Amino acid sequence: MRNPTHNQAAAGTLPDAEARASAAEAALEAQLHQQHALSQGLAHDLRAPLRAIDSFAVLAGQHASGIDDAGRDYLKRIRDSAARMGAMLDSLQELSSAGRAPLRFEQVDLSMLADWVGAELQDAHPGRAAQIQVRPGLSVQGDEHYLKRMLAQLMDNAWKFSAPRERVEIDVEGERIGEIVQLRVRDRGVGFDMQYAGKLFEPFQRLHGVDEGSGAGLGLVIAQCIAQRHGGRIRAESAVDAGSVFHVELPVMQEGAPSGG
Repeated sequence: MRNPTHNQAAAGTLPDAEARASAAEAALEAQLHQQHALSQGLAHDLRAPLRAIDSFAVLAGQHASGIDDAGRDYLKRIRDSAARMGAMLDSLQELSSAGRAPLRFEQVDLSMLADWVGAELQDAHPGRAAQIQVRPGLSVQGDEHYLKRMLAQLMDNAWKFSAPRERVEIDVEGERIGEIVQLRVRDRGVGFDMQYAGKLFEPFQRLHGVDEGSGAGLGLVIAQCIAQRHGGRIRAESAVDAGSVFHVELPVMQEGAPSGG
């Protein structure tokens, strides 16, 4: 015969567990909201002094007629540093948005988005020899805006680290395997040592210096965040001086999304 007291105690734990789970979820949401507000506030408040630094550096260059080459170099460094900080603030805001913004699911042509990103990269660097090849017919359900941002981060990364090459070569390949689209963004750039691969998707971790094309250290974090919010993931493989391949896995269909296209 079962102990009724034990049964009552066991039954009483279920609402308690649900209450604790609900409270933990609310606390997490509050923490995420606070982090979002902090990142947005910092990005906003830091822009004014940053613009002032850049503007005064420009004015100094225009009005200091006796400035020598060393002085001009210092002013250039000030402006370059201000530009890098501005790019970092942009990336922080984009990461915050990628992690919290509502997603609008629809049928998305990934091949078209990759062609679009490739055209934007070539327009931004008209003097750079480049070959970007995209396999047609790759599509998933997802948020078009954020999937384009994911591809932009991956392809911009491939472009930057192809700088030492005579020509930028980027291939966007892939296929559907079951209910997963496996996408590959391949370059023939400088590559990296796989022993440091664990740092790729951590904020502000850089495997190369600024002079080698490294940016704010958030681009791949943003790309991974977008992939994960679509139920997927990104991983990388590479070798020093042999290029890199970023593998993106995305579900073809999103749970709860309309099946029509």
